[in-house]
Formats: sequence, C-alpha cells, structure tokens
Amino acid sequence: MAKKKHDNKRDDQVIPNRLNILFATVILLFTVLIGRLADMQLVNKDYYASKLASASQKVITTSSVRGQIYDAKGQALVENEMKQVASFTRSNTMTALEMRTVAQKLLDYVTVSDVQVSERDKADYYLADPEIYRQVVAALPSDQRYDTDGNNLSESVIYTNAVASLDKNLLQYSDEELKAVELYSQMNGASFFETVNLVTDALSAEQVALIAAHEDQLSGISTTTSWERVILGTTLASIIGTVTSQQAGLPQEDAAEYLAKGYSLNDRVGTAYLEKQYEEVLQGTREKKEINLDRNGNVESIETIQEGSKGNNIKLTIDLAFQNGVNAILKKHFDSELAKGSATYSQGIYAVALEPSTGAVLAMSGYSHDSATNQVAENALGTITNVFVPGSIVKAATITAGWESGVLSGNQVLTDQAIQFAGSNPITSWFTAYGNRSISAVQALEFSSNTYMIQIALNILGQPYVPGMTLAETDQLATSMETLRKVFGEFGLGVETGIDLPVESTGYVPADYTIANYLTNSFGQFDNYTPMQMAQYAATIANGGSRISPHLVEGIYGNSDTGGLGDLIETVQGKELNQVAISDENMAYLKEGFYNVVNGTDSYTTGKAIASGAVVSISAKTGTAETFVTDASGQVLDAVNTNIVAYAPSDNPKIAVAVVLPNLTDLNSATSKTIVTEIINLYHSLYPMN
Repeated sequence: MAKKKHDNKRDDQVIPNRLNILFATVILLFTVLIGRLADMQLVNKDYYASKLASASQKVITTSSVRGQIYDAKGQALVENEMKQVASFTRSNTMTALEMRTVAQKLLDYVTVSDVQVSERDKADYYLADPEIYRQVVAALPSDQRYDTDGNNLSESVIYTNAVASLDKNLLQYSDEELKAVELYSQMNGASFFETVNLVTDALSAEQVALIAAHEDQLSGISTTTSWERVILGTTLASIIGTVTSQQAGLPQEDAAEYLAKGYSLNDRVGTAYLEKQYEEVLQGTREKKEINLDRNGNVESIETIQEGSKGNNIKLTIDLAFQNGVNAILKKHFDSELAKGSATYSQGIYAVALEPSTGAVLAMSGYSHDSATNQVAENALGTITNVFVPGSIVKAATITAGWESGVLSGNQVLTDQAIQFAGSNPITSWFTAYGNRSISAVQALEFSSNTYMIQIALNILGQPYVPGMTLAETDQLATSMETLRKVFGEFGLGVETGIDLPVESTGYVPADYTIANYLTNSFGQFDNYTPMQMAQYAATIANGGSRISPHLVEGIYGNSDTGGLGDLIETVQGKELNQVAISDENMAYLKEGFYNVVNGTDSYTTGKAIASGAVVSISAKTGTAETFVTDASGQVLDAVNTNIVAYAPSDNPKIAVAVVLPNLTDLNSATSKTIVTEIINLYHSLYPMN
C-alpha cells in the first residue's frame, strides 16, 4: 500500500513538469514570432514593403515599330507597312470559356484565311468549357489524377493527361469553327495583361468601325496599328535578313539571351544578316506599363512608366547606284560567257569593292548559276559564303611569308625554272617554256611565276631546291603550312574578315594535306577563299598593310519628325585587325609588283588588258586557277577560275576590288580583267578619284 502512495506522488510531479515544458515552448514560440514581426515591421520594413508591392504590381512591356535600313544615299531598302489590326489584352480574371466566346463572336467582324491549328490547339479549345473539362478529368484513371500517397497531382499534369485522353473524333471541327480555334489559340497564348495582335486578314475601315462599336461585347478586343516588315526589291535584298512575327516571337535558340536583355517572348527580332547584326539598334524602345492590383487581384490602376519609341535606323556604306551598276556589269559579262558556252559549268560570278582606308563595303555583288537548269539568280550573299580556288592572286602573301620567315630578302632574284622532283612531272610557270629566267620578287608578281613561289615554300620547309631532289617527309611540314597560312591570314585569306554580318565563311582550309598540297598552296592551288576575303587582301596591300574589317553600315541614325532618316547618332567604323609584319620597303615592292602587273612593258606582263580603257591608274594581281568540270556525258573538261584583285588609283587608292569568275572552259578568257576595269571606271564616274 505504501508503494502505491509513492507512485501517485510521482505521477503528480510528472504532470506539472510537462505543463512547465509546454508553457516554456509556447513562450519561446511567441518570443520568436514577436521577434519576427519586429524584424518585418521595424528592422527590414522597406524590404518587405517592396516585396508586398511587387506582389501586387505587374510590369508589361510592348515592343515598338522597328527602325529602317537605307543605302548610302538615304534610299530605303526596307520599310514598315502599317496596317490596322484587331488586338487582344488578356485580363487576369478572364476564363478560358470567356476567351472562347469572344473568339467566336469576333468572327462576325473579321476574316481569317490563314488557319494553322494543331491538334493541341483543338484540344485546348474543346476543354475551355469547364463542365466538359470536369467530365474529362473525372473519367481519368486514378493514377492520372493522384500520386501514390493519394494526393492530387499538379493541375498542369492533370490537364496534360486530360488532353492525351481525348478521342480525336471529339476534335472534328468545321472550317468556320477552325477559324475560331485559330483566334482562341492566339488569345490563349497571351500572358495576363499582355496585349497581342491577332493574325487576321487586313481590316477594312468598316471592320475597324464595327469592332469599335461592339467592344462591350468583345471583352479584351480593340483595334490598333501594327506593322509588317517589307524588304524592297533591290540588289541588296538578300543581305537584309528577316524579322520574326509576333506569333513566332523570340527564336528558341536565342530566347534566353534576349530575355536576359529585357525582351518579351513575343517580341519581333531579326533572325539573319543585317536585321540580326543590328537587332539592338533597330529594335525600338519598349513601352512599359505598371499594373497595380488590389488585395483581391483586381486591377486598381494602370500607369505608363516608359513611353515606347520607334527604333533607330541604319544607313549602309553601299550606294545602290554603284551596286546596281556592278550587278549590271557582272550580269552582262556572265550572260556573254553563257552564250559562248564557256560558263556552262560555272557556279556564277562575284565581285566585292571596298574602301581600302576604312573597310567600307562599296559593293558586294554576285550571281549564282545552276548548271543543271541554267538559271541565273542574284546572290550578293555568295560573296561571303561561297569559296573558290584563288590562283595566283595569293603570290604577294607567299612572298611576304618568305620575308617574315627570313628565307627571302627584299627584292631578291631567283631563277624561274622547271621544278623537277625525282619521279614527278615538272612544275612550271606559264612562261617557263621560253627558258629559264632570273627574276626579282617584283617581277615574280608581274609575270606570275609559280616556281618562284615554290622555291620560297621549299626554303620555308628547310629543303632548298636542287634539280632532281627527292622531297623528304619531315616534321616541318605542319609548321611550314602553319607559317604560310598565318601570313595569308595577315591579309585576310583563310580567316574571318570581321564583316558586320552574323555569319561568314572563313574559306576552305583543309586540316589534312601533303607536301604537294603545301607547295601548290604557295601559288593558290589548294586552300579556297571567299570573294570578300580576296577583296580584304587587295585592300590590305592598297592601304600599306593594315587589315581593316569590312563594314556594311556607315552610321546609326535617329528618326525625323515624319519617322524617316533623322540625325546621325553614331558612326560605324572598320577596326584594324592586324598589321602585315613587313617593312615599308618590302610593302613597296608588293605595290610595285601590283602596279607592273597592269602597267609593265615586258612581254611577260600578265595584266596589260586591265589598263585598256582604264580612266585611272590601276594596280592588280591576276589569278588563274586550274580546275576541272564534268559535262553531261561524264567527260572531264579542263576549266579555270579567272580571279582578279585590284585597287585604284595606284598612288592613292580609293577602291579595292576582287572579281571571281569560276570554272570557265575558255582557258584564255580575259573577261575578269575587263570587268575589273569597268567596275573601277564606274566608281570613278560616280565618285571622281583624281
């Protein structure tokens, strides 16, 4: 009995102890809560006030009209075609069923011809009715509504399962109903408070008036002015690029980058060429509106915090008058070659003109030729994307490689002779048949000596030429090719030119090669280059050795009162990418060689035809690269790439030109030489260079 008393006493003590612990815990929790409230209301009041404000505010951005693109004289190359459209602003309280009803009613006032709806669009339209959606969800298997613990799956997962469960027979709509599906899909893609322009046929004045008169029945619908990008039909159309529609919005591959810059998903952006390169210039200032909500989520006020404005404009370095003239020259001569049959297998004809001192692109013209269909089409982009075997135009770069590597000194004299390796056919210059001749570096350019270049290449390789020698396999081959290509790159050959376009070919520069390839590369018969690279090469020599990036845009301009080309905001300039690493004396030898190619008096002078009819002094380097073509019967025919690089006037160059005319079966064609002269004469007639 005494033991029982003792146990009761212990129980009486345990209960107060538990109550004490409970009270202590409650007091501790209240203390923490009071401390937290003090932190929120006193210490960090501003922080939590801003968090509350941001929770009740939403900032909506709307893009503005895009800037325009003009040629050097201010002629428009692209315009914005303004039109009236129906727009939809989605409120935060609007239901899917309400949107569907509006879409159906809107068809009474607009015409929709372009219907492009997916099966998912049809399903969304079908499930917009909440009663139908409830029934579809109720019919789903339990594992498509609940997880393994019996909790509801997320609404997005349930909705996806509901869409997947639909019988396609339920989604059969008439043509008229599909138009409503199209409109609903566009409206449903808008975020809360976002305004989207609906894609319909162009609205007439009567339709605009009818929509305005019935806006009370068309929740969220209004009319506004929109724009469509129109590329005008000029010879520069192919370099303008494209702009996305509002429905397409940001390209998926660039979306993250654009969003980080403050763009919206449905913003229209440039996707190629000039439109993409100068996107941030052409894109207008976005209008920003702040929407304030009350505690129930209803709109309390809408405030414009940033006015939108039209994008800035860009003006090109290219004068359409000169560009069109160059195109006309190329087309005339290519058509003539086609008529003669010598261009039957040619890929086309291309020309680039640069201002040597600034890198300004004066013309980039071209025509592609489909030998299968004999169709000829404008292709200005081919000047930066298509590559060709250059031929002897590269020889100034090879001589420079000799100087830079220390195997050639100044205007050194070497013997032009047949290069005979053991067990191989001899390699010769075109004039070797007339006998060996001692020539200087300047003459090697004037006469276009292949064997002078091979001897330089052999010396760089560490195997000076000896008649009948055997070429030894050597570890120096890779180093020697790297040396040659590095120097070629100093002139712009085989490297990025730096042109202000988002894509350009760097040429075809194979990683695998033999000693034979290395040697033929020294006179332009291995690596391939673009016409733009060849023009940069000519410009680099013309200006005394500074490689300057070509640029198509002369300046960024604001807008006039009428929305046209306004005042200059910023001048765009080419950048000096590098300086050719030779002395002024050696550069003078290259320029002397180029001058003599056209103006020399020797019987071996290669470019005399260029001087015929020239109104200013021209310096140049010819290039004839041996190629092969296959005719319709499968017979292999000899052909040539006839390339020229040139600049003028010789003593104070204002223009550098590259002309590429590939795969002619007339092996003695002088057409490229005539084209160079005509292009320079045309430029002089528009912009006198004396």
